[in-house]
Amino acid sequence: MFELDVARRHIISDPKMVLFTVLAVALAIGVIVVMMGINEGYKSDLVNSLVEKNPHLTVSPKENEDYITLYRTLSNILWTFPQVQAVSPRILGKAGAKHKDKVRGVSFIGADPLKEDPLMKVQKDMVWGNYSDLVFRKRGAVLGTKLAEDLELEPGQKFTLDLQNKSIRLEVVGLIRTGTGTDETLVYLPLDTAQDLLDQPDVVSEVSVRLSDIYAAPEIASNLRGRYTYKAESWQEQNKDVLQVMDTQKFILYIFYALIFVIAGFGVANTMIMTVTRRTKEIGILMAMGATRKSIVKIFLLESLILGPPAALLGCLLAWITAKLIEAYPISLPSEVYNVSRLTVQLTPETFLLAAGFALAVNFLAGLYPAYKASRLDPVEAIASD
Repeated sequence: MFELDVARRHIISDPKMVLFTVLAVALAIGVIVVMMGINEGYKSDLVNSLVEKNPHLTVSPKENEDYITLYRTLSNILWTFPQVQAVSPRILGKAGAKHKDKVRGVSFIGADPLKEDPLMKVQKDMVWGNYSDLVFRKRGAVLGTKLAEDLELEPGQKFTLDLQNKSIRLEVVGLIRTGTGTDETLVYLPLDTAQDLLDQPDVVSEVSVRLSDIYAAPEIASNLRGRYTYKAESWQEQNKDVLQVMDTQKFILYIFYALIFVIAGFGVANTMIMTVTRRTKEIGILMAMGATRKSIVKIFLLESLILGPPAALLGCLLAWITAKLIEAYPISLPSEVYNVSRLTVQLTPETFLLAAGFALAVNFLAGLYPAYKASRLDPVEAIASD
């Protein structure tokens, strides 16, 4: 096909044009791939944070009730769902923790360690001690590392937990670091001890569930609400504000991608228009020799498309290098704001395929107008031009 031969000759004879076009598209691809990777990495880390540091499904008391009394029966009902991996009845409350002259407000969770650990993977986050010790040590407590630091508490020391007119003396049997803001306020207690502190024997505040399929949570919650009068919420419902922000962020990123697409397209189109201008006489000679207007369009479109693959390759390479640099030199993020502690880039094969498609689309669309302009030249005027 002579059009392909002419397009190839044009490219070989003008290395500056090739370099500019390839770099313009490669930089655009690199930015888009990195942004997509950051977005995917943040989304993955955020969902992981939401589902790993929180129950996948929470069943709360019935309307006009403060606690769940038949929590054992409810636990048995929850175990009938095949996706359920762990069920933990919990009682929650707020109190004041005091050690020497230090006082901090805390949120305590009373639970059976043998049921809570499969739910929240507590032992995995322990930096000192063993969470299962709470099974035998009824006056023991596991504290968040930041809370222990604020109270100047060391492992094995004792502190006081005050709630209204009641207080209990507890010993630090473990320290936990979750990597979230809860490390500043978290206290794990045995279920019996927390019930005694609240003066609420044999009741719980909620029954929390861990699932093998996290996306089955809304369906199970809906099923429970339909069959029983308990309030059931999936992790998606509990974090709907955060997930809505993610959807908004995704929309903003699409606008950003579109702007980069347009900017890169104008760069390529400008280069191709300059190429057409410089080769006006050559175009006129080709048309005088019998080349049709359709062939002229093909020549310049092929010229644009040939530059697509190397631009995609270079752009993907730039993105990969940037991702590796971010991985090698981690960028910390405030977890209380972003719910994740560091910036990560997650690149997938699909991302690179999209990048290749982006390169071809930019070069094709940007080459349309210059190709059309070239095909509309008058052969006589083109040959006579200087």
